[in-house]
Amino acid sequence: MTDERKTVEIYIDTSIKGPKRRDGSGIYILAFTTISGKTADRGGWIREKDTTENHLTLMGLEEALKHLRKPCSLILHLECPYVAHALQNRWYDGWEVNGWMTGKKIPVTDSEKWRSIQYLLNEHKFEVSLKQDHPYRAWMRRELASDAAASGRKGEKDV
Repeated sequence: MTDERKTVEIYIDTSIKGPKRRDGSGIYILAFTTISGKTADRGGWIREKDTTENHLTLMGLEEALKHLRKPCSLILHLECPYVAHALQNRWYDGWEVNGWMTGKKIPVTDSEKWRSIQYLLNEHKFEVSLKQDHPYRAWMRRELASDAAASGRKGEKDV
């Protein structure tokens, strides 16, 4: 029996870079090949006040994963190094064993999001890419910059 999972690439980018809390937004895109062989994509926006890059990335990933109806082979294109490394190394499995505490016995930040993502990823195979060059990057950056300008948010010059 061969594993005939559909490959889905998930792209996530946020208007916030680094740990500073502020109002921000993010975009997620799911790209895949249809049954007829055509390339298609779907996506959405996330917005949050007083948040971090990590939290926005987790929100985007959770929303994207909720769109999947069958086990897939996923390629997760992330720009947030912390979330990417946590996923690559499956830190959430260790956190679960430790009662959602870090190795330093501190409660895991965003543990509810991590639990949800752990559950949603359970039936999928996945790999993580931290490459910042992909087909959607320029468009995502322009959209995030336009959204920031329209909402009057400052401090998002690196978008």
